[in-house]
Order: sequence, then C-alpha cells, then structure tokens
Amino acid sequence: DFLGEEWKFRAFQEKEASAYTDALTRFDPKAAAKNADAYAELAGAASRLAQSAAELIRRKDALKTVPDKATSCYFAWHAAYTDYLAWALAQADTIEDKMAGNPTDAAALKDLQQKSEQSRAEAETEEQKLLKQLDLSQADIEQLHDRATQAAAQDTWRPRVITRKPKR
Repeated sequence: DFLGEEWKFRAFQEKEASAYTDALTRFDPKAAAKNADAYAELAGAASRLAQSAAELIRRKDALKTVPDKATSCYFAWHAAYTDYLAWALAQADTIEDKMAGNPTDAAALKDLQQKSEQSRAEAETEEQKLLKQLDLSQADIEQLHDRATQAAAQDTWRPRVITRKPKR
C-alpha cells in the first residue's frame, strides 16, 4: 500500500542520514580540517549520503500507483526528497572543496538545508492530512511503522565506492 511504501522510503532516508550523522560525530569537521584521513572519511560519508538521496528518489519514482487521495502527499514527499538531494549533493561538494582548499559557499549550503527542512515539514503536514482521511487505528499506524523500520534494517543497498584524492 502507498503509505507503507512511503514510510519505507523515509526509514531508508533516516537510516542513511543517521550513518552520516555518526560520521560527523566521529570526525568533527573542524578537527578533521587538520587530518586528511578524517576529511576523507567525512567526504566518503557525504558521498554516501548524496548517493542514498539519489537512490531514494529512484525508488520513489519507481512507485507504480498512487491513490488519488494520496497524490498531494506523494508530491510533497517527492519535493522534500528532491530538495534533500540538492542539499546532500552540495554538502558532499563542500566537503570535497574544503579538502582541496577551495573556497566554499556556506550561505548557499545553509539555504539549501533550510529549503530541505521546510519542504520536509510541508510533506509531514500533507502526510498528517492523509492519515486523518484514512482514519487508521493507532495499531495500524504502529504496524506500518514497524514494517518500514524492519525493511530499512534489512535493506542491502550499498553506494558505489568512490575513491578521491584531494586536488592539489
């Protein structure tokens, strides 16, 4: 069903975002600036995040049918994931540029992040409207959520391995 698939997409995104956040925690970007290996780890994590965002949109685009009452929710989440991809790609490029000693545009990156967060909030609002229309019980919602979480945990997607050397 549509909602279950939508929640699988989100569980996949959250799993991959968590892996990126873990890398940021392990390799503080400010401290990593003095450590090429740490920066390479951050670049790899950012690359994985961007690739997972692209994979997320690929999976969403492969969804065959969307019920009429769910179209607003579908398009809201599609916009949110598209904005998320734009931010993730820019984040990966920024880390690469920092590694290479090139200037970066922190303001543009922040704008993309804010746009991504805003469109996600809009998608969550649309989803709440859909949930009200569907009138699902709390048990049904929990079951759908549990299935999505399990699907993400069992997901075997792996990013392409990209090896980069800092530009000199």
